[in-house]
Amino acid sequence: MSGDKAASQSPSICDDQPSADPALLLSLAWIDAHVAMLASCVRQQQAEEGFLESGALSPVGEVIGRGEGACADRDCPDFLKEEQDGAEKADALLAEIAATPAQSLAGVVAKLAVILREAADNTDLCEFPLPHIRSALADLRRLTHEATGNEPAGWPAGDQSIGALFEQPASSFAAWRAFGAWSQGNDDEYRAWTDTFKTLQGAS
Repeated sequence: MSGDKAASQSPSICDDQPSADPALLLSLAWIDAHVAMLASCVRQQQAEEGFLESGALSPVGEVIGRGEGACADRDCPDFLKEEQDGAEKADALLAEIAATPAQSLAGVVAKLAVILREAADNTDLCEFPLPHIRSALADLRRLTHEATGNEPAGWPAGDQSIGALFEQPASSFAAWRAFGAWSQGNDDEYRAWTDTFKTLQGAS
């Protein structure tokens, strides 16, 4: 994640890329939304566990629904709403990706990688069609070398393959985004992605 090349690139995924494949840009935007949603989910769970450990949720025997009780207090960060908003944004991007024709093989690879990542996180999904998607994605990556001349700005140093980017753990992706923001002097984005990395790293 380090190196002069990474430091010289913009951290923004979609800026200054008017000719980039829209399916690729949407897929990369989905990664951002997905990672942010996962971090919000972890923060919500940590908040709930903290209140339970302190005995602040409810009297013994009282049933409290999610989002109620101590976490409903206005002084408690509304991580549940943050998680829901993030999930809605990711779902909207998924729908937009499906409705957007890819204009390059790199775009096709990105769309398949999104499907695979989303499906892998869905524990209710049966094994099919994940092996088939993995096989098709591996074929595309082998045959096209993932169109390595079409990466958008902010691509990580080292392995520059689209599939490799999507296959990173969420915490690794957050760390890359934090480094990109730091190298460009974007303090707000750097702090946001650093917090996301710390949250996801702590959960792991």
